[in-house]
Amino acid sequence: MRTFAFKKTRALLVLVVASAGMVLVGSSASAAPVTINLCAVAGTVALPGSVTAPIWGFAQVATSGACTGATPTLPGPVLTVNEGDVVTVNVTNALPGTRTLTFEAPGVAFNAGPTDAATGATVTRSFTAVAGTYLYQSSGDAGRQEAMGLYGALVVNSAAAGTAYGAGTEYNVSAPLVLSQVDVAFNAAPDTFNLYTYNATYWLINGQAYAPPAAPPGITAAGGQKLLLRYLNAGNDNTSMLLLGLHQHVVARSARLLNNPFDADAETIPAGGTEDAIVTLPATLTPPSTNGYPLYNRQLHLTNGPLTTPTPANGGAVIFIHS
Repeated sequence: MRTFAFKKTRALLVLVVASAGMVLVGSSASAAPVTINLCAVAGTVALPGSVTAPIWGFAQVATSGACTGATPTLPGPVLTVNEGDVVTVNVTNALPGTRTLTFEAPGVAFNAGPTDAATGATVTRSFTAVAGTYLYQSSGDAGRQEAMGLYGALVVNSAAAGTAYGAGTEYNVSAPLVLSQVDVAFNAAPDTFNLYTYNATYWLINGQAYAPPAAPPGITAAGGQKLLLRYLNAGNDNTSMLLLGLHQHVVARSARLLNNPFDADAETIPAGGTEDAIVTLPATLTPPSTNGYPLYNRQLHLTNGPLTTPTPANGGAVIFIHS
């Protein structure tokens, strides 16, 4: 696992590596000024079946604009700050070709200022952090940039330690779950591809499609603990996530508390939306699988590769909760 440090130590930048469940602990650290430097650059992603697809992704760098040699990830790095932090994000457009990059996070109240960066330029956006789960992205080129991988999770820890939004949202461990997909044909020619024919064949959680017999991705939590699942749907369709053997207590949508939280076996996260759900694990874990409690895409996006192949590989958008 690779991790990166922000310029300011008050912020934690964690690269999502989907082969391991990312578990984050809430913070009650005092508010502070935070600077985050990102580059939007070209790279590749490895998919099951020895498939490599081009991507455009975000990479964190120590110095604003220092994008030479920066390696993007899919999704982008998890940006974690504390409630009340005054955050400055510098995003440099190092994408191939001549194009304008946008940087946005629905639900975040950015201060007034430029929102776009032309080729080679840097856009600076600032905001005061409000507790919640947010999807940051670039929607430039009529959405093609986001479809190529320019998205990631922004997590703002509540000032009330050990909670997502304050009383009633207590948790012990948490995990961001960025949901997305890849159409290899689109990624090979994003500027000329006819989006009417977009057909995803790889379904990802935190940038990884499970491919047996490899060890499945997992989230670690102990019996009796409360696990906060931070869903972020960076995909193009509404996605229902089913947790087999346990309930999800849905407490927030779009980084806002629900007036009436509810329990669900399967919950649908809209395209572009975020959602927070808390799972209370039983004192004694009795998962239905040797790998743990499966959390998977209920639309049965549980294959890797095009369905036109004789035997598409099993796996896809699934992750397991285990101790």
